[in-house]
Parts: sequence; C-alpha cells; structure tokens
Amino acid sequence: MSEFLTIVILHLFAVASPGPDFVLVTRQCFRHGRTSAIWSSFGIAFGIMFHVLFSLLGLAILINYKADLFVWLKLLAAVYLIYLGLKSAINISSVDKKDQDLSSESLLEVKAFLIGFTTNLLNPKALLFFITVFSLIINTTTSIFIQFFYGLYMSLATFFWFTLISFIFTSQSLTKKFNTYLPLLERITGFLLIIIACQILFYKLPI
Repeated sequence: MSEFLTIVILHLFAVASPGPDFVLVTRQCFRHGRTSAIWSSFGIAFGIMFHVLFSLLGLAILINYKADLFVWLKLLAAVYLIYLGLKSAINISSVDKKDQDLSSESLLEVKAFLIGFTTNLLNPKALLFFITVFSLIINTTTSIFIQFFYGLYMSLATFFWFTLISFIFTSQSLTKKFNTYLPLLERITGFLLIIIACQILFYKLPI
C-alpha cells in the first residue's frame, strides 16, 4: 500500500508540473478546441503505457549501456517540439469547427491523438521518470501484474488530469473573457514549446 501511495504522490507532482504535455494540451485548447485537446490527452495517456512497457522490459539497462539511444531520443523530441512551437508561434489561424464535416473532424481527432502520443513518447524526462519508478521505487518482489496496474493507474490519472485541463481552458466564460487574446496565448504556448525543446536538448542522462 505504501508503495502505491509513493507512486501516486510522485506521479501527481510529475503530471501537475509544467512540461511539454501540459503546454501541448493548452496549445490544442487555444488552437483547435476542447475535443482536440481531449484526444491529445488520450494520446499522452496512451504514450505512458508504452513508457511502462519499456520500463518493465528493462530499457533502463539498455539506456545505461547504449547512451546514444538517449541522445537520439532527445534530438527527436527537441526537433518535434520546436516544429510544433514554430507552427503555433507563426501560424496563428484557428480551425473553425463549424465548417468541418464528419470526415475532417475524424481526421483532426486522429491527428490530435497522434500529436499527444508522439509528444509524450519522445519525452526523455517522462521515460526517465517511469524507469526510476519501476527500477528504484517498486519492490523486486512486486508481481508484473501489480506493476502493470500501477502503470495503468498513472495512464488513466494522466488522462483525467489533462481532460480536466482541457475543460478549464475551453470553458465558455474563460473563452469569452480572453477571446481577443487567444492568438497571443497561442504564440506564447508556441514559444514555451520551443523553450522546453531546448531544455530537453541539453538534458543530461543521470548515470
């Protein structure tokens, strides 16, 4: 029980702290609205399950012996986030959801999911967090089933957290209040993504 509570507390601090996932979801809120933000949240949560599987399969050992993998992961993450950041900072046109047909809405949902999934999957800090949880905090006697349950909890908790963020940032009162500032807010989120990309790029592997 104490093991699970430790994971809950650590995950709470990790998911609530500003990072690429948080900035991405707010960007989706400003740029495409609530539905896209929620689909991106689902993509982020799905990406967490991949981190869990990687950790359970012993990726920590592989990274320690093949540090080049971590370097390439950082480069991919940085390039991808810079691309998203520049897209928000330069192109501030929003999608008019009233003019979208069902097929294009479905395409936007898939795209939003993939953006969330890719952003989380390529985040080396997220990978190290889960490696730390599964290699240092969880007892070696804990069954694989229980460990997978921990991962599933963190995935679902992340989805509910970012879904809540999606509802907050797309609430009608907030949108009306800051409607004239939305292009500026979108640019700010774009620059924040670029800053986070630079932080990831210079992040060192703690070995």
